[in-house]
Amino acid sequence: MKIKENLTKSDVDKGIKVYMDSAEFKAKVEKIVKDRLKNEKEIEGKVVEITKNVITQLFKTLWTKRGFWKSGITNKAD
Repeated sequence: MKIKENLTKSDVDKGIKVYMDSAEFKAKVEKIVKDRLKNEKEIEGKVVEITKNVITQLFKTLWTKRGFWKSGITNKAD
């Protein structure tokens, strides 16, 4: 007994979308990403570099704009 069914592109797209929205797919992707982040020193180094650059830029911006926010800081109880 053979079952013949024609699938359209929209049927396939819908099936893929349903699977990609499933908790099973999300859990698999999450596990892969966690494993890669945990085990690859190159990725860890890039994350550290990006974080360092962000913090450096934040402090530079705060320092150059200190006249704007410094006057609002007080050392008294409200």
